[in-house]
Amino acid sequence: MLIVGIRESARANTVMVVLKLAIPFFVVVLTILYGQTRIMFAMTRDGLLPRGFGSLTARRTPARITLTFAVLTAVLAAFVPLTEIAKLVNIGTLFAFLIVNLGVIVLRRTQPDLPRGFRVPLVPLFPLIGAGLCIYLMTRLEAVTWLRFGIWLVVGLVLYSAYGRTHSRLQRGEPAAGPPGREPVAPA
Repeated sequence: MLIVGIRESARANTVMVVLKLAIPFFVVVLTILYGQTRIMFAMTRDGLLPRGFGSLTARRTPARITLTFAVLTAVLAAFVPLTEIAKLVNIGTLFAFLIVNLGVIVLRRTQPDLPRGFRVPLVPLFPLIGAGLCIYLMTRLEAVTWLRFGIWLVVGLVLYSAYGRTHSRLQRGEPAAGPPGREPVAPA
């Protein structure tokens, strides 16, 4: 009887460990998919990607983008080890945060009257600290991660040069598209 109780307890512990590992993983994946679909939707709205790609369903969701990224994510997860995906996500996210930190400094100086949802205190100190931390963490990544990041960055720049640059609403002098339901913002 005691052995049966130990086995049941071990099974319960195993189930709990699996749940504790699986739930955060699924939350991260769903968060990335949600965030990426919003970014791509904004890019289609601004003309950086084909507009039909960002069409909305009757329920006002970007189903084509969501489905495309779900399939791409599934294929990537099937063939690339999770540790390698994590390294690429890390360097990409750190690079994005680096650009945001530097962008705060540049915009504060070049367009001080630009309307903002909030203001970053102690500029340029906080953004410089943020940029420095991003650079520090990026330098700790392996050389092969930097190589893959560089290749991905070049591919993105080529795609932008080939399509986005000529289709950009701002490049053509059109007003930038605002969030759905709002009027477009005229370029400055």
